[in-house]
Amino acid sequence: MPPRHAIVIGTAGHIDHGKTALTRALTGIDTDRLKEEKARGITIELGFAWLDLDGYRCGVVDVPGHERFVRTMVAGATGIDLVILVIAADEGVMPQTREHLDICRLLRVPRGVVALTKADLCASDWLELVREDVRATLRGTFLEAAPIVPCSAVTGVGLDALRAALGELAAQIPGRDEDGLARLPIDRVFTMHGFGTVATGTLVAGRLGVDDEVEALPGGARGKVRGLQVHGVATPVARAGQRTAVNLGGVPRDAIARGETLTHAGVLRPSSLIEAEVELLAAARAPLGRRTRLLCHAGTAQVPCLVVLLDGEEVPPGGTALVQLHLGHPLAALPGDRFILRGFTPQEHYGTTVGGGRVLRVLASRLRRRDPEAIARLQRLATADLPTRVAVTVAAAGLAGLTRAEVQQRLGDAPRAVDATLQQLLTARTLVRFDAERGAVAHQHAVAALEAAALEAVRAFHQAQPRQPGIGREELRTKLPPQAPARLIHVVVEILRARGALAAERDLLRLPEHVVDAAAPGASLRQQIAALYAGARLQPPRHAEVAALLQAVAPPGAARAAPSAAEVREALELLAREGTLVRVIPELFFDRAAVDELRTRLCAHLAAHGTITAQAFKELCGASRKYSIPLAEHFDAEKVTLRVGEIRRRRS
Repeated sequence: MPPRHAIVIGTAGHIDHGKTALTRALTGIDTDRLKEEKARGITIELGFAWLDLDGYRCGVVDVPGHERFVRTMVAGATGIDLVILVIAADEGVMPQTREHLDICRLLRVPRGVVALTKADLCASDWLELVREDVRATLRGTFLEAAPIVPCSAVTGVGLDALRAALGELAAQIPGRDEDGLARLPIDRVFTMHGFGTVATGTLVAGRLGVDDEVEALPGGARGKVRGLQVHGVATPVARAGQRTAVNLGGVPRDAIARGETLTHAGVLRPSSLIEAEVELLAAARAPLGRRTRLLCHAGTAQVPCLVVLLDGEEVPPGGTALVQLHLGHPLAALPGDRFILRGFTPQEHYGTTVGGGRVLRVLASRLRRRDPEAIARLQRLATADLPTRVAVTVAAAGLAGLTRAEVQQRLGDAPRAVDATLQQLLTARTLVRFDAERGAVAHQHAVAALEAAALEAVRAFHQAQPRQPGIGREELRTKLPPQAPARLIHVVVEILRARGALAAERDLLRLPEHVVDAAAPGASLRQQIAALYAGARLQPPRHAEVAALLQAVAPPGAARAAPSAAEVREALELLAREGTLVRVIPELFFDRAAVDELRTRLCAHLAAHGTITAQAFKELCGASRKYSIPLAEHFDAEKVTLRVGEIRRRRS
């Protein structure tokens, strides 16, 4: 019968209670590999073995029990499905028994069994007393109903019963998410002769395959998977839940370290600021203050952090709170990840663990304390389904919106599930797509706010410039919040046009009710200037020449004074905005119809000849270089032509 899904078993318990000896008795593998461990008789580093239970291939992680090595214990407990809480029958419950139990509970290890080791050293009545003490310690924890199995690594007594209990529990553990983003928190890095750099860890989600491009975060070292081993056996693919060794090509040994996370290149971004829900242990000796410096253990990493309460002045022992974690260096974390918080001073009859929690949002930004909107958002995220989490995540990005890749980086759910959810929210119009190429979306609330801002900007323009028919699109963009992408503004304008809230004439936008009075001051001047440029065709006057030319063509006896330079400039700007004229360079305007006709003749020439020289274009214009050169550059800017040396060709 082939092995079913992978399961990881971890040990926990006080120093010298027999965790390593029990692991060796169950698996036949001695997990103490260091000379110092052999000499001192204590476990210092994580040890690894494997065990087959009723068709389940189980990785086994043996952790140190000494209070100085709790950091290593937490790294080993990350990603385990099942814990063996080891308690020596001759000593009973000890400080690290309690601390390790709390750590497993805070990490949400789902189930486990208690191994009452060294049972061969105790009489039956003593064993019963210890069992009662253990059961009292476990009351109210996830191990409250766990089997308590007296056993001995020396005589073998109880080992079959322990294996049977582990097998029953293994059958209750669901498989992990193989479709999610691949993440392997690295717990060991070494160099193997003939192979190069090897990193090991428990693959907590997704899959890794040979030849995959991978990245170690937060350091950013990139390389290729040259080979994979699961429990010492080469495999082309490692799956979620498996203890995995990854042979990395192109990655020097000193480029990666324990505490980093191995993932596919470019799919995740590490976070320096995380929003989370935390729980302070009832055993904590003091409340958690408004701003408290602690150590955060996440995955296999230990990071100094500042825990900032988002509401209230303190959290009492046993209480919970919403917080921001300001991290000493970035972590490759995702929502749903569990973490442990530890202090710097051991507590009486206990270690330094003070609490733990769950990540709610990554890649966060600083929040004001007591911000009701932010607190409500985090409260929703704490219990939300995927559609709600996607919607809340996009809404938090505001006008900037998020691309599909950025949504994935912030959630970490299976890509197919994220894509389906995005489509569901787009269909429901909860989200609006504004960049199809990058899959960028914005929340409808942000879009509605931008719509209101756009309408208000157009209304203000009409009030300030009542004689102008509308505001140019580019000018409107400058009056809207700078964080709004240009493509989102374009989509919003089109939404408003489709709704009839805005009207458009060429590049000008106006409110539907806005009408320029033809008899308003300046209208006659604009008509005269438009006629002047229409007659000039492709040899128009410069700005400074317009006033004199208008005087020259004025009807005999006309008493009107020559327009000022400012009046001419205003009229030219308005004619350009409404599309009657085309501005080629700041001081040179052309009649729109003449430019359109020239473009048609230019395209016909390029279609027939492929290219056009400067001289040929000058002849096509029928004008001097004073006009032909700016016009040629105008068509370059319009992407009609592409200059290559001394010739131009049509852009493809």
